[in-house]
Amino acid sequence: MLWASVLALFLEGALALALGVVFGDAGQAEPGEERVSALTLLFLPFLPLMALLPALVVSAVIVLPTVLLGEDLARRFGGRPLGWQLLLSAAAGALVLPLTGRQGWPLAAACLSAATLLTRPARRGYFVSLLVWGALVVLTVFTLGGIGVYAGLIGD
Repeated sequence: MLWASVLALFLEGALALALGVVFGDAGQAEPGEERVSALTLLFLPFLPLMALLPALVVSAVIVLPTVLLGEDLARRFGGRPLGWQLLLSAAAGALVLPLTGRQGWPLAAACLSAATLLTRPARRGYFVSLLVWGALVVLTVFTLGGIGVYAGLIGD
């Protein structure tokens, strides 16, 4: 379950990166500035390794306890585990409220809820299908965004 949670967080980050490239200013270079430097290309393969430790910590400290506690609360008090897990994810998203303010809480709650929902059925061993379908979603969003930018539908 831990690796499915880490993969879900990585896929969320990749989707956010793809959307940032399509809708953000990442495609526009500053005047007199290179678009891609050699130093950027040198450190690009190590970027996922630097994100692995925070993803492991968030998965082990927040996502997995949310999944397991939601199942336990459903057994004790009744109801479906999904409802308890979503409630706990929203409460865990509220933990970042002092750090990010009111604007960051819905984003954190949505990210944790998505990771929780994708981690729930991980006991059935669906890591490969999550990897394939998640990568397909990220590539589809990036491709359709690139087509939209090229066609002039997205952007200035």
